[in-house]
Amino acid sequence: MAFTDLREFLKVLAGLPGELLEIEEPVDPEYEAAAVLGYRPRNGPAVLLRDVARYPGWRIVGNVLGTRRRVALALGVGEEDLIAEYFRRRCSAIPPKEVPTGPVKEVVITAPLDLKDYLPVPTFHEGDAGPYVTAGVCIARDKASGRYHLGIHRIQLKGGNRLGIFLANPPLATWLESRESCGERLEIAIAVGVDPAVLLAAVTRSPVGPDRPDKMSIAGSLRGEPVELVPCETVDLRVPATAELVIEGRIVPGRREKEGPFGETSGYYFTFDNPVLEVTAICHRKAPIYQAIVPGTDEAETIVGLSSVSELIHRLREALPGFCGFALIPGTCGFHGALSLKKKTKAEARQAALLALSLDPRLKQVTVVDDDVDVHSPEDVTWAAATRCRPDEDIIVLPRLPGYPIDPASDGSSTAKVIVDATKPEAETERFRRAVPHPSAVAKAEGIWKRHLQGGRNS
Repeated sequence: MAFTDLREFLKVLAGLPGELLEIEEPVDPEYEAAAVLGYRPRNGPAVLLRDVARYPGWRIVGNVLGTRRRVALALGVGEEDLIAEYFRRRCSAIPPKEVPTGPVKEVVITAPLDLKDYLPVPTFHEGDAGPYVTAGVCIARDKASGRYHLGIHRIQLKGGNRLGIFLANPPLATWLESRESCGERLEIAIAVGVDPAVLLAAVTRSPVGPDRPDKMSIAGSLRGEPVELVPCETVDLRVPATAELVIEGRIVPGRREKEGPFGETSGYYFTFDNPVLEVTAICHRKAPIYQAIVPGTDEAETIVGLSSVSELIHRLREALPGFCGFALIPGTCGFHGALSLKKKTKAEARQAALLALSLDPRLKQVTVVDDDVDVHSPEDVTWAAATRCRPDEDIIVLPRLPGYPIDPASDGSSTAKVIVDATKPEAETERFRRAVPHPSAVAKAEGIWKRHLQGGRNS
């Protein structure tokens, strides 16, 4: 089914065992909300805070798309088909349609206000400069082509109606530069609490060009129906009609101010000199739900990883005849990936790793394993690296390659990257043959355990 708003998806999660935890006791957005949303077991539920201290009427939700299972549910596909179906849809387009109004217009405020006093934006870490919007979908439009772009960027509430916004990547950085060169302000709308398809489309890697679908059309394809858009109040943009909250504003040309420190998804604080956005209006639904993504958690890795992994798998499968699978290692901020390969020589394994490093700029390490190793199991990959890798021969360090902005080990422009060849030597396959139970015994054991875990009894 297609989910047209966040509330509809949360309602479905509430009806499924273990998918939504609702907390009634008061929780403060300053430090407490992030701690509660981030304190959970791996593959834990989405969390809805129903009583937000100091902000009556608001609720806060997090970890909405924190598992592959919930992402698959949001797209209406089986978990085993998630990567392939996501990639198929992101390459298609269902253009949005404009409607005169929608739920996001239930409350409209154009009078000046202090955003910190009105919005329950969490402060995440003890060293953060202040509250940060982390699940805000930034919406802007190219002046020349009229095409829309969506992206998730870190946004600091600086006080009053001012926001600091990190725009390091194209096309928004390019559009801002173009507007600033003419002394013009870039208009931006920030939608918070959107339906899952719009959120996923915002982090999709999509080349910009006249022959490529824009991200609003990709969101429609992911959803399976057009995204309904309503006009903004003070800027010439269109935004999702069912968003929980929209912040409208314009970036002041030529102005840069300190933004940060902020604890990024890599687990470290970063500070930049970034543009300033002056807010001109906010619109929101009644009894609004503020959505947050806690940096460095399962949700941050899951939604960003879905886009990069689907693209990477597609490219690797095209280029490598023996390709079997690829996965990011959980807890590594997307910096470490495992690639399984049915190879003939060690050279093929290393060539495959080099290709993966060149295709995804986030990757710092690629561990290559044979097809008898499950890349989705960190324990399996670690076992292969521990028992099949000869460090003096099979660890290759590649110096002076492009770095990633939120990698603290990068000097800002370059870093070293690593290939770990954890595949069997081609001349010693029998010595490295894995000890495994007999397949028929495994099938019987799985049946016994399944009945046991379901409370049944083996007759």
